[in-house]
Amino acid sequence: TADYTIPQLLWNGIGCSFWLITYIAIARNSFKTKFVEMPFVIAAGNIAWEFVWSFCFHPNTGKFYVLGYQASFFLDVFIFWMVLKYGSKQIEIPVIKNNFKTIMIGLILLWVPLNYFFVAQGFDTPIGANSGYILNLMISMLYPILYFRSDASLFSPLVSWCRFLGTGCITVSMFLIYPENHFLHTLGVACFVLDLAFTLILVK
Repeated sequence: TADYTIPQLLWNGIGCSFWLITYIAIARNSFKTKFVEMPFVIAAGNIAWEFVWSFCFHPNTGKFYVLGYQASFFLDVFIFWMVLKYGSKQIEIPVIKNNFKTIMIGLILLWVPLNYFFVAQGFDTPIGANSGYILNLMISMLYPILYFRSDASLFSPLVSWCRFLGTGCITVSMFLIYPENHFLHTLGVACFVLDLAFTLILVK
């Protein structure tokens, strides 16, 4: 509590916990269905972000949060492996489908330095919120596109609700921690609206 208040830490911690559940559910479902519902571009972006914030930089919210970031990274390693195995099912364009694994490795090689230098050059917050929300907005935009192009039964309501609640709680913490960061607020509200709309579509 040296740099953050209890409410700030609680809202953020609850949101991060929902995201851990999200990753566990995606990993479990992909193992069962042989389909990964996370858009493949974001699967590469997520694991790159978590690698950078787990091992190159650390959030200043304390050891508990560092361990949470690292737990997410190792869950994402499994998800990324499943994407390499089954992610080509998301693709209809033959040239991309036939070179899918090479493209995924290329995306990792792109996302890691992008995330690293975004932090190293001072564009991020001490907990990685700016870069994290840029990725989150991409997730929120790409999820419905993948959903409408795929078998709806392959998408988990648990994943959708946990994504929505996780990002929602973290967004509350962003308003509390960074009241002047309107760029971050805009990203958070956009994710909230898109995630809510997608969750209601999925439930319907």
